[in-house]
Amino acid sequence: MTDDDNLAFLREVMRHSKEAAGLPSGWGTTPSPLSPEEEAEDAPRPPRLRAGMSTAELLPYGRVVRTADGQDLQVERLTAGPLEASGGGIAVCDPVSLEWLGQPLELDLKGDLLPVELAVLRRTTPRGDVLQGAAAVVGDPSAVTSWIDFPMPGTRVQVDQGCGAFVVRNDLSRVADVAPDLAPTTSTDGLVPVHVDGRVAAVLFDPGDGPGGYEVLLGRGRGPLPVALLVDLRVLPR
Repeated sequence: MTDDDNLAFLREVMRHSKEAAGLPSGWGTTPSPLSPEEEAEDAPRPPRLRAGMSTAELLPYGRVVRTADGQDLQVERLTAGPLEASGGGIAVCDPVSLEWLGQPLELDLKGDLLPVELAVLRRTTPRGDVLQGAAAVVGDPSAVTSWIDFPMPGTRVQVDQGCGAFVVRNDLSRVADVAPDLAPTTSTDGLVPVHVDGRVAAVLFDPGDGPGGYEVLLGRGRGPLPVALLVDLRVLPR
């Protein structure tokens, strides 16, 4: 069979597939413009973080802030974990969307037991309180002597259809299996621990501003390894 024969065969397969699905013959060949919402979601977001910011700036617990929709809400602190990460190896990702987002952000932090905390804004709705994530941290922010940029410029944590998560690196595939069922609960709980073999292998967190890429800062301590990592969820005014 020649290459031309192969192409003709594939065209026929596509034609019959479109007909069976009730799609027009030109479907998939003519580009269509994105909606304003899709354009906004895909547009690059300007940076909000900078090296040298203080922990109090990044995690303004107890402060009342005005949100983009004009509400005055207090920044609350939630805690979970610690992650039981032998050697400090973790992945930061959206575990629900790994299949198409690709390789997660991976790094080593100081310590085998890594606490997790989340700055949240509590919103009251007719269906009850909703906890919107504002900034997520893994590690010990009290041990940070300075917040610095990630070594690779432009590094961001991608969130798509699920939530953000700090995951023990070796448990990533097992956490990804259960994450789709747990991710929706982050809007009411803020932080959701995931247990594997009786230990905390991941903590899921509310994705804040929704799908997109979120900036990170590393917390430098007094040794060669970073002691914390912070993910800004684009909710707090900066």
